[in-house]
Amino acid sequence: MRLIITIVAVTSLLVGCGSTGKNNPQSVITNLENKLAQEKTTNNQLFNENRVLKLDIEKLNGVVSVLDTEKESRVKESSVLRNQVRKFVQNQISTLKEFLVEGDLLDYIGGELVQRNNIEKNPMTLVDLNNRINSSGVLTGLGAYVNAPSDVKVKVLRYIESNLVVVWESNPIKLYKLGLTKHQFVNSVSVEKGDVIAYEFKRNVGVGYSEGTADTRYSLNPLTLGESIHVNTLTGSNNKRAFSIGVYGLLNQ
Repeated sequence: MRLIITIVAVTSLLVGCGSTGKNNPQSVITNLENKLAQEKTTNNQLFNENRVLKLDIEKLNGVVSVLDTEKESRVKESSVLRNQVRKFVQNQISTLKEFLVEGDLLDYIGGELVQRNNIEKNPMTLVDLNNRINSSGVLTGLGAYVNAPSDVKVKVLRYIESNLVVVWESNPIKLYKLGLTKHQFVNSVSVEKGDVIAYEFKRNVGVGYSEGTADTRYSLNPLTLGESIHVNTLTGSNNKRAFSIGVYGLLNQ
């Protein structure tokens, strides 16, 4: 009997100690529940903050979209305005060029634009050494007295050391109207004092010439951009030809 009472007492003591210890399952569960509650609270806070941030991002995206639209609108307006100004200026320049040409107010460099009876039927490039550019400026067009329909390119040659170098050429110009004709270049070209003008005729030389009054040399081969030639390689020094062709421009006086 005494042994049974002792066993019951020890068992009660052990049970009592287990219920108050750190390894008590109920205590562990309670701690886990508290931590879970804290994590839920933190998660709810993060969720709310994330929702607020998403709303802010949507607002910012809306602002960016509005700014992009306004910027695109301003760019379009600016582009339209620039195009209108460019067209206006181009029209004014074209009108001014026509006025200067028709009023004979431009400088002219070349042979006299009169009818000459001699015709060169072969294709060749004329190099006018008699009428060099006497001042810097810009060339705006071509003048010719046409005897036969032809096509021509105008070229600017510049002395570099002792050679002439082709530094510019025009688009092909159709000289189909007989008699005195004037043609504006698509783009004006800057020239320097001492530059030489050449005229490349593709099929035949459509302007007449006279001999003994000038110094036009010629080449039977086209002169390409960047090509360098010496004057002595050109023929015609003894003929002293003058052709009814030249260029118009605005030269510094």
